[in-house]
Amino acid sequence: MHLLYEDLKQKIVDVMKYLDEKGLNYGKAGNASIYVRSKGHIVITPSGLEKSKLTPSDIVVVDSKGMLIEGVHKPTSELPLHLEIYKNYPFNAVIHIHPVYTSVLAVLREHLPPILEEMVMYTGGDVRVSEYAPYGTWDLARKAVEALKDRSAVILANHGLVTCGRSIEEALEVALVVERAAQIYVLARLLGSITLLPPSVIEHQKKIYKERISVTE
Repeated sequence: MHLLYEDLKQKIVDVMKYLDEKGLNYGKAGNASIYVRSKGHIVITPSGLEKSKLTPSDIVVVDSKGMLIEGVHKPTSELPLHLEIYKNYPFNAVIHIHPVYTSVLAVLREHLPPILEEMVMYTGGDVRVSEYAPYGTWDLARKAVEALKDRSAVILANHGLVTCGRSIEEALEVALVVERAAQIYVLARLLGSITLLPPSVIEHQKKIYKERISVTE
């Protein structure tokens, strides 16, 4: 049988392997998807498999309601999270991972403030922590969507990081920027007080962010 979206499946496989190699994800944790908006199809990682060992044939395809279209595995348990993001925002890719420094902030329930110029251009501002909800639930999905408003990233309380983009490459770039900023923030906190960007700079960077994400296809 001909596989749907072979190129997109390969992209997801490559991204998940890269994240594992860089220590930003591990084992069976994490998930990623690409939304084929014109068809209403979501190409997404499966549940229960080691992400660094995925092959394109492991990736599944579901419709916008989460019904399986193609694949031999169940989609990730975080499918509600992906469905709710695509329903509410004009993103075409979502990555959910468990990087160490962002997860520190998830446990502290502490937002990541705008401390680096490049961070605001990619995230749209501070990265908020959503209210806690158990993994894989619609409650978690709804709370994540609420905290994601006007941003490309959200920290899940006691859980991990979610990043979004017009493409999976962009969602990956957002994830790299957020985790780097989180690492700098945590280390700076250990050494002294934090100095945020000037408000005028933050507003300028937000404008750049809004202009950059205005094209969704």
